Amino acid sequence: MYEVIIERPRTGGGWGGKGRRAEMRRRADPETAPYAEPISRGRGSKHLNENLAPLRRFLLSRVGRPWDAVHAEIAATLRVTSAVQKHVLDHLRDMVYTHVMKAGDRLYERGSWGVREIDGRRWAPVYVCPETGLLKKVPRRPARYKPPVARDVVPIDSGAQYRKIGGQWYRITLAPIPADPSWLEQHDVLLGPLRSLGTTWQMASLLREHYGRTDRYATEKRQIGKKELRRLPPEVG
Repeated sequence: MYEVIIERPRTGGGWGGKGRRAEMRRRADPETAPYAEPISRGRGSKHLNENLAPLRRFLLSRVGRPWDAVHAEIAATLRVTSAVQKHVLDHLRDMVYTHVMKAGDRLYERGSWGVREIDGRRWAPVYVCPETGLLKKVPRRPARYKPPVARDVVPIDSGAQYRKIGGQWYRITLAPIPADPSWLEQHDVLLGPLRSLGTTWQMASLLREHYGRTDRYATEKRQIGKKELRRLPPEVG
């Protein structure tokens, strides 16, 4: 297993005190040769150039099997006394969701950072089912809500807007995003849980795209009646 994963030649080297290039440079101008040179670390050191695609394919090929059996199959080919081979097990922790909780049709991962939703965007989308212990593939989430064209959005003020969704007009109430960590528990009625919107930068981009600002999220969606419809500009009604 480890020969397949760490199968590429190491990159780097040749720029420090060892190697053919360094020797050619010393011969060309001996006076510029350094008095002392590093043995390993530094600009000329080499590092592992790992190819993790085989490990990913292996995990996907074992979907439906007990995770304990899959893990044992990998571990049986490795020696924990070998730092290079043991490194494969370190990658497994990064490539498999093992501490999983289910809530309805949603999957969540527990970690030292807390709990976050599993959205299938990870490079190795497999997880250990908390009910059966089987290795499963993370289901792809449907595409996020796509905003309507500009003519289907009518701003009211910083706390509300009219928005046409599915042929119907709604009043969307916008509230400031809490400054404390409680914002992680907030739910946008159009976009879903704020914690599932990606990084802080990705979340800000989505909020700006939908609401025109990055510090508001939608807390209420109410279909409007005829009286409010008459307030809309003629070109969008």
